[in-house]
Amino acid sequence: MRSVALRLSRILVIALLASAAIAWANARGLGWLGWTIAIGLFVGMAGMRFVRFPRTAANSRETRWEAALYSARKRTQAMKEIRRALHQLEPVRQRTRSEHTRLSILLAELLDADGHYAEASAVVDAVPLNALAPLEAALVRHTRAVTHLRASNPEAALDALSERLASGDLELEQRLSLLEWYAKLELGDAAQALRFAGELEHARGVEESVVLEARVVRAAALDALGRREEALVTLAALGRESLEPLAELGQPRVRALARTVLESSEA
Repeated sequence: MRSVALRLSRILVIALLASAAIAWANARGLGWLGWTIAIGLFVGMAGMRFVRFPRTAANSRETRWEAALYSARKRTQAMKEIRRALHQLEPVRQRTRSEHTRLSILLAELLDADGHYAEASAVVDAVPLNALAPLEAALVRHTRAVTHLRASNPEAALDALSERLASGDLELEQRLSLLEWYAKLELGDAAQALRFAGELEHARGVEESVVLEARVVRAAALDALGRREEALVTLAALGRESLEPLAELGQPRVRALARTVLESSEA
């Protein structure tokens, strides 16, 4: 209702301006000028609607691409379309940098989900951080760390997360810290990772999605410490809805644990 009211009020304002222009021009014997101004106003309003339409289409398009993360048969087409969209944004300028960064992240995530780890890392590593706002830079770092971890390269993941500036987003900062500790547990610091993940999992006011990620890191740390049964029980508590994506898109250690839990539940 609010959008309809806004649209009607814009039309009313344009109509008033147009009639005023016609009256002003007629009083001066310039009727043609009044009608020219009036037509220009209505064309301008239509033009504004036309400009907004591609943005809506772009949002819908990106939603479809994001959905391809969970559908192997849709990924190839989505990646082709994103590459074309990125090509149209080049050379990258200040006004297109945010969109180029966003699409680069999405392309890297799709490549990563499709098992093209080296290519995914190359795409996201090519995004320059120094030209980005802190929040955007943190999102790029997050994707870099995820792709490196899925490629079994915890050293590169830690490097991607080092010397980062605060993003100003608490939830994102917690996710970055969890990725950092996941990399460290793969490098031998599983006990400290277990402690950090456990504390975050039970902290007050933490978003449920972050709690689930903390539980995944805790399960991985338990497995790295040789406590596999505890790790499996910890992951099993997530439920099939969370386990199925982990079995496909999780880090190698977690992927193996999730598949074991799913196979045992089907036996």
